[in-house]
Amino acid sequence: MLIGILLAGIISYAIPETLVQEYLGGGFSSMLVMLVIGIPLYICATASTPLAASLVAKGMSPGTAFVFLLAGPATNAATITMVARFLGKRSAVLYVGVISLCAIGAGILLDWLYFKLGISVTATLGSAEELLPESIKLGFAVLLLSLMLYGIFRRNHGCGCTECH
Repeated sequence: MLIGILLAGIISYAIPETLVQEYLGGGFSSMLVMLVIGIPLYICATASTPLAASLVAKGMSPGTAFVFLLAGPATNAATITMVARFLGKRSAVLYVGVISLCAIGAGILLDWLYFKLGISVTATLGSAEELLPESIKLGFAVLLLSLMLYGIFRRNHGCGCTECH
C-alpha cells in the first residue's frame, strides 16, 4: 500500500494531465493499454487503488481505471505461469482471456453509465474533502500510518515466539 501511495504521488506530481487525457481519456484503446499494463504487473488491489485514483484525477476515464483495477490484481506473470504449469497453457489463455473480456466489458459499461448519467469525474473528485474537520482527517492519517508500521514490524520480527504470533 505504501508503494502504491508513493507511486500515486509521483504520478500526481510528474505526469502532465494532457498526457493522461490524450492516451487514457477513454475508449477501447485506452482500456487495452491499461489491460496490457495491468496483466503482467504484480500489484494487489490495495496498491492499485491509489494509482488508479491519481490517474483518474489526471483525466483517465473511470472505465479505463476500472479495467486496471480488475485486471491488475487478478492476474500477474507469476499467476499466469502457475496456471499454465498446473492446468495447461490452454487454461492460462482462457483465464487471461476471460479476465480481459470481463474487465473491458465492465470498463465500457462504467464509462457508458458515467456518460448517460452526466457525471463528471473531475468535478466530483475530492468533493467530500470538506465533510470532516482537518483535525479528524489528520488523526485518522496518523492512526492508519501507525497500524501500517505495526503490521510491517510485526510481520518482519521473525522470532517464532508464541507471544508475537
